[in-house]
Amino acid sequence: MSDSDASSTNVSLLLRIRQNERDPQAWRDFVGRYGRRIYEWCLNRKLQPVDAEDVTQNVLIKLARQLGTFEYQPELTFRGWLRRITENAVKDYFREIKAAKRNADLVNPLEELEGLPAQEDLATRLCQEFDLELLEIAKQRVRQRVEEHRWEAWRLTAVERMDGQEVASQLKMQLPTVYSSRYQVQKLIAEEVEQLMSSSENVLRLGR
Repeated sequence: MSDSDASSTNVSLLLRIRQNERDPQAWRDFVGRYGRRIYEWCLNRKLQPVDAEDVTQNVLIKLARQLGTFEYQPELTFRGWLRRITENAVKDYFREIKAAKRNADLVNPLEELEGLPAQEDLATRLCQEFDLELLEIAKQRVRQRVEEHRWEAWRLTAVERMDGQEVASQLKMQLPTVYSSRYQVQKLIAEEVEQLMSSSENVLRLGR
């Protein structure tokens, strides 16, 4: 496993950027992952694709800046912190647009994005993406720890929704072993997610 792979299984993208804004792979992953959510948010708010691309690019820049500079507050959960920096990023973007009075054609369609409901919607989308990222990291960790046939028993029953007896036949396992494997892997994944969330909040408290 490369250093990059190792880091990706130990900390979320948001914290990798907060800790090292010069990490090129983290930036590429960040743009691909969170940029997609912002773009979908724009389209959902009836922006044209070209306008959505412009907003996405600018909000990503603002969001990245907030990642590095926003002072963590102990009373915030990680999701609360993510919501706060998302709101700040959107506000910064609109403040610049209004101050410079540029992109005049964009002002009207963008007005809906500036409201609190729209900001809360975007924050929710980014929090959901963060949750998915933690889940993926957790699954990577657990897969490295359990036997392959047990992982496959979990994947086929929990993800592919296959019948337990069919999975037992396919993997040449006893049916009780299939179900115990599913339970074991699911429990390990949940524990990893909880640990990752706790680690994320600890990193924020300690700063860079």
